[in-house]
Amino acid sequence: MAYALEITGLTAGYGALPVVQDFSTSIPAGTVTTLIGGNGAGKSTLMRAIYGTCKVFSGGIAFGGRNIEKLPPWDRLAAGVGFVPQGRCNFSTMSVAENLKMACYTLPASRHEAVIAPTLDLFPALRAKQKVVAGNLSGGEQQMLETAMVMVLGPRLLLLDEPSLGLSPKMQQEVFDMARKLARTGVTVIMVEQNVHGALQISDLAIVLELGRKFMEGPAAQVM
Repeated sequence: MAYALEITGLTAGYGALPVVQDFSTSIPAGTVTTLIGGNGAGKSTLMRAIYGTCKVFSGGIAFGGRNIEKLPPWDRLAAGVGFVPQGRCNFSTMSVAENLKMACYTLPASRHEAVIAPTLDLFPALRAKQKVVAGNLSGGEQQMLETAMVMVLGPRLLLLDEPSLGLSPKMQQEVFDMARKLARTGVTVIMVEQNVHGALQISDLAIVLELGRKFMEGPAAQVM
């Protein structure tokens, strides 16, 4: 089995305070994994450790067989790790098209249209709204846009932190369907979710965190 992400004995946190402790897992490529746990369990910290925006005290993170735990976030992004953090993170006074172009900032201008076009194929609802100001989109559409802004760079690992937060039940399901759709294209998706039932229904794997440590891990249906 090909693993997209392998974490071994990871302890991570902020300043001198470890939050995630001695965490290990192996995530197969092209799957959806949901991280579950109460507030303060370490879910978001684990995501930030994978992306490189918090301190790793010890342990290893291998992505595609390459150790990345010492790389800065921009090098992890270039290597194929994408992160959509919790909360709104688009340019609200700019159009959908302008937001997607802003997301291409690490690419030469000659490639922008070439990467935006296939991304819009993944998010057809955005294609019809390219001229709409992002702040005028619904919450679900903004979540789609923010995910599309990461997908233009072609990540092979996508980290989604609370993607359904504050959305209607209908839009929550659309976000979950989006995660499943991306996995079918070969992208490995890891989500933090409070809507446990909805997320596990479309997930392959589930990991339960409690007080910074792994409490349970297994097939999503079994964990449910």
